[in-house]
Amino acid sequence: MLTTAVFQNLKTPLAVVVVDKHDDCHFNLANNAFSRLVGFPRDVLEGLPPNRLFSEWSSSTLRSDDQHEISLVKRMPSDDPLRLLLTCEALADTDDSAFLLTVEDISAKSWIDGMGSSGQVLLSGILNDRFIIERYFKYYPSPVVDRLFRVEEASLNEFFQEKERERILSSLRLAALHRRTDTIIVHTKRLEDSLQLELQITYRPFFHGDGSLKNIAFIVTDIQSIAENRTTAADPSVTLKVLMARKYMSAQELSSATGISLQTISKLRNGKISRPQRQTTLLIANALKVAPHEIWP
Repeated sequence: MLTTAVFQNLKTPLAVVVVDKHDDCHFNLANNAFSRLVGFPRDVLEGLPPNRLFSEWSSSTLRSDDQHEISLVKRMPSDDPLRLLLTCEALADTDDSAFLLTVEDISAKSWIDGMGSSGQVLLSGILNDRFIIERYFKYYPSPVVDRLFRVEEASLNEFFQEKERERILSSLRLAALHRRTDTIIVHTKRLEDSLQLELQITYRPFFHGDGSLKNIAFIVTDIQSIAENRTTAADPSVTLKVLMARKYMSAQELSSATGISLQTISKLRNGKISRPQRQTTLLIANALKVAPHEIWP
């Protein structure tokens, strides 16, 4: 009884598939997480052939040690099929051939990867159903980007003021309600050195097979610094870091593109050189495709 209770309450989706002497296979057992993921009650799953759930199912999948990327049969007309990563392990000491299936939902990460392949992405991540950042991904080193999401399992409180946070949450809830992809422009809290950023974020909700919200994937596609007021020029070192982030360019890449030493680039980004030589400003501005006065007014 204890073993059954533990199995049923594990957060990882698990199911047991049995293959009879006629080489027919069906689900024999599934835990609550698997049932929720695929959208079938456990009593309905028992006896159901796996090809009723998985569109790329093959009996050879069971006998391979490799992980298999498959799709869940589409449940909602408006949704793309869930993308799943399936691992199979043979079970010993059973009357019929039996296999334990471990399933990971990779739909959100697959969407992020697809968006990244079709256009440049500064940052991406996944919010859980409570709008907590549970995973995030950086695509290259950047001082501006690195300070945004420094820890996982972080709430939006870490990065946004209350008024802005409520606007974001409202947009996320509407996207989940209407099962749609959306874009929002948001302002962060003031970070170190009084740096405040404007982010353009595109996000998309993903759902369990039973229709409940699973997570929301997001990508940051643009970033800008915000001056403390309209009459105050932005700190050139901050502007430089933000422009480098927007161009997806590391310090080493900027150094290679301009012929300026990495040490000088680092000093410019850290504010240790506030007014570089004219040739330096021209080379950097040209590499970042802006006018020199946009960095050093």
